[in-house]
Amino acid sequence: MRMGRRNRRSLAWIAAAVLAGCSSSNGGGGGAGGGSPTGGTTGTGGAVATGGLGSGGTTASGGVPGSGGSPATGGGAGGAAGSAGAAGRGGSGGRADAAGGRAGGGPGGAAGSGGVAGGGGRGAAAGSAGGAGGSATTCPAATPLTGGKQICSNAKGNGSGNYAYELWTDGTGSGCMTVYNKDANFSATWTNAGDFLARIGLQFDQTKTPSQIGTLSSDFAETKTGNTGLVYVGIYGWTVNPLREYYIIDDWGSSKPADTASDGTPRTHVGVITVDGDTYDVWKHTQTNKPAITGNNQTFDQYFSVRQSARQCGHISISQHFSQWATLGLQLGNLEEAKLLVEAQDGTGTIAFTTATVVTK
Repeated sequence: MRMGRRNRRSLAWIAAAVLAGCSSSNGGGGGAGGGSPTGGTTGTGGAVATGGLGSGGTTASGGVPGSGGSPATGGGAGGAAGSAGAAGRGGSGGRADAAGGRAGGGPGGAAGSGGVAGGGGRGAAAGSAGGAGGSATTCPAATPLTGGKQICSNAKGNGSGNYAYELWTDGTGSGCMTVYNKDANFSATWTNAGDFLARIGLQFDQTKTPSQIGTLSSDFAETKTGNTGLVYVGIYGWTVNPLREYYIIDDWGSSKPADTASDGTPRTHVGVITVDGDTYDVWKHTQTNKPAITGNNQTFDQYFSVRQSARQCGHISISQHFSQWATLGLQLGNLEEAKLLVEAQDGTGTIAFTTATVVTK
């Protein structure tokens, strides 16, 4: 049946209104400024099941900004701002699609000619782009050390509990250590030191191997100043039968210990080990006619574990270093000591061990 012209115009107007309403509903998944803030029911704007997030719809000319999808499944990307509309806001971060592992929150909508870009949604946990950054090691807050006994010349003695200390200097310059009545805590200062060693830990009678003594470990936290010259911070000790000097170095000064010893002679790289989740390079060096715990002019091997990145606090499984050295052919003798150490050469500086324990189990 043929309609009159007026009736055809009325129907065209109704159809246009219906189409406009459908266009508004497509913005429901977090659209920016596409029709009303609700933008249709949640999830209809590009459902996760159809392979993507709702785009949010294009902002209609002159439309008010959409509020962004709620953080239900498929919170969509911010829609593009309309040419005359206010800037759309980015969709809130949606939750991940458990089946597809897509990111819930999309990127922010692009800026329209008259608006600013919408804010981006947050990525969801499963399958989202951009993982969380690794956390840095956080050392405990340093508690100032007070009191204590200062030693400024070569000496050995007893510290807190069953701990023993030793200060040894050689050559030019000067240095002192202060021993506190708490665990193995100590501090030290050195000025233009030729060779300065200050240490506190456990002393043994040289009759047992490390494995016969038990499982050795240490916890430490330190702050230091002055990184010029050589500075070693870590665990130190000696064995006899055979005579060995050993280091587990977790921190250092301006120069990382590597293939050249302090006297300029080469060290041999023996291997790489992993202890406490950290990677260490293992080095060996032979000392000829040098001072040792058995006297001057001794010849002996030095073993070094050098952490690949420096740290100022942490846990050191000392016995694990010993056992892994053995697999590399580096044998220790009867244990004489295992102590927290600072050694310095040709520089000036300070250190304070505010957490310091060496224990055996």
